[in-house]
Amino acid sequence: MAIQIAIDGPAGSGKSSICKLVAKELNFTHIDTGAMFRAITLYALRKKIDLTNEDEYDFLDDIKLSYKANKIYLNKEDVSTLIRETDVTNNVSQVSKIKKVREKMLVLERDLASKGNILMDGRDIGSVVLPNADVKIYLTASVEARAKRRYAELKLKNENITLDEVIEDIIIRDKKDSTREIAPLKQASDAILVDTTNMTISEVCEQIIKIVKDKVGNIMNEEKEITSMDEVEFGKKLRKGQIVKGVVVAVDDNVCYLDLHEFTEGQIYLDHFTLDKTQTSLKHLVSVGDEIEVEITEIKEGDASGEILCSRLRLLRNEKFNNLVALVETKEPITVKVTQVLKDNKGYLVDYEGISLFMPRSQAPRNVNLNDELEGILLEVNPAKGRAVFSNRAYESSVLAQNKDAELQSIHEGDVISGEVVRILPFACFIKLNYVQAILRLSEVSHTYINKIEDVLKVGDKIEVKVLSIKNGKISVSRKALLPTPFEAYVNEHKVGETIKGKVVSKLPYGILVEVAPNVKGLLHQSEYSWNPNDNYQAYVKLEDEVEVVISNIDLAKQRISLSRKALLDNPWSRVKAKVGDVCDCKIEEVTEDGLKVSTLGVDGFIPNSAILDKEDKGKVSDYYSNGDSVKAIITEIKPREWVLRLSVRRLKAIEEKKEMEKYLDENNDSSNVTLGDMFKDILK
Repeated sequence: MAIQIAIDGPAGSGKSSICKLVAKELNFTHIDTGAMFRAITLYALRKKIDLTNEDEYDFLDDIKLSYKANKIYLNKEDVSTLIRETDVTNNVSQVSKIKKVREKMLVLERDLASKGNILMDGRDIGSVVLPNADVKIYLTASVEARAKRRYAELKLKNENITLDEVIEDIIIRDKKDSTREIAPLKQASDAILVDTTNMTISEVCEQIIKIVKDKVGNIMNEEKEITSMDEVEFGKKLRKGQIVKGVVVAVDDNVCYLDLHEFTEGQIYLDHFTLDKTQTSLKHLVSVGDEIEVEITEIKEGDASGEILCSRLRLLRNEKFNNLVALVETKEPITVKVTQVLKDNKGYLVDYEGISLFMPRSQAPRNVNLNDELEGILLEVNPAKGRAVFSNRAYESSVLAQNKDAELQSIHEGDVISGEVVRILPFACFIKLNYVQAILRLSEVSHTYINKIEDVLKVGDKIEVKVLSIKNGKISVSRKALLPTPFEAYVNEHKVGETIKGKVVSKLPYGILVEVAPNVKGLLHQSEYSWNPNDNYQAYVKLEDEVEVVISNIDLAKQRISLSRKALLDNPWSRVKAKVGDVCDCKIEEVTEDGLKVSTLGVDGFIPNSAILDKEDKGKVSDYYSNGDSVKAIITEIKPREWVLRLSVRRLKAIEEKKEMEKYLDENNDSSNVTLGDMFKDILK
């Protein structure tokens, strides 16, 4: 046996909210006829017809109304929110009194009512639509009470309206509904009056349920098949802590409203909607029509405009906390903010998207301040205890290892890289690149000898180095490889023909090595020591002596410098034009056992003993000559290139005596057989 419950009443009496609750409690199907009239009104407004002209309602056959999941659809469009707008509310009474509309709706309403246990509410359900309903109730309330309830609903939907305006609208609406010609609003003669002015939602529901039970007993508890337009989920009334789903019907910056199919919309504020404290408006996070899951945190039933407060925070935390478990395995880095320093120096509490995590001091960076943002990984998550351990150091170590490996892979032998001196030891120093360090040994710091690295570099210096080798993750570098060699530096500053000074550092069989700059040596060949090839430079030069020389040649390929001393000296032989047989005035420079060293023509010469004294001369050369004496001699041998000049006193004396003899013979016309050869044979031997 199907049971029909008809509930009528004026606007604002709470029919819609109360009927939903009662129908759910009784396990009845709720048919909201008001929503159906509103859908037709919305369609008429869209077509911009004259709402008072019945002839313009020919579109009714084109309209298809249906309910799915507590939403009303107009030609497959969800208009559940749109039919509650003020424009529709202000005109639904006019549309409802159109005969064509009433007739169309009457057929549909009665058809629906015949298909099971139903609870139908409206303006004329008990008097016109279901005159034989098993239970008829007429809900009413004072104008002020109904206006307050309506005003609260409109404010939830961000309608800009005053309470006085709502009271005026209620009065006008009541007049329209009660005075219309077709199916005016009135209480059926057999309907039970329920005044809700001073009653809460719960009290009204309890009274209606009691009336129904008194009328029809327990018939409503029998099983039934729901075949009507509404896919209803029946159950117990809402309670604090319950997890439910609701559809967003209105959104403000700080609060949004949810259709929970209860006596009023649920409210969820911004700070209970998201864990992200940086969000400033709900309008960026949710839209009308979205279905969201929430937790009931408080139910206020002090009056008919009571509130249902909701929150998503616990659900979000649980969801995020469950997601943390996967992060332990993946080691995916997260960013947290330090929120609290724990007592006893044990560590810190950090916030990750609204979830509080524990960071032990051993896993924290050296310097930590409140509100610091840190990157790190999760070491441990215990969902049962709601505990998670966060580590910055493990993450930094992991990142450092990855970065070191990547940087090491990017460096190759021969590369020129930059770094900072971070540590100096007696034998080497360490150069920090981005993530790895390279070793610079003492021998690779400079081309010149240095006793200590500190003489050239200090900690903090930024330098460029060249990679020499990479072995087992260790990088050896050289600074001097990028510096010019002492030879290169020297030849960049000096040129061939330049006169320089140097220090004798080594004597060789073929010359001497002269250090012209630190670690730069030049060769002074024996042939370039003096114009005199007979000079004994080995005897003249001593180690550490300073010599003045000229750069005669620079061989860049072989890195050799040739030097010349004689280029700075005068070459007296360049002026000598004498020849064998010329007579020279000589000055004795030294009397030796072998003969006389003399100077003549600006050069040095030598007169051997055999060319000085005659056989009949007694004694030694030194008995006849002394240093500084002057003597005439004839050139017997001259080799300018070899600086050889040999002279003879004895030959010159013989030539002069021969001339005297020839002169004498000429004067005396001597015709004897005595020849000159006979006369000078002893001398010329």
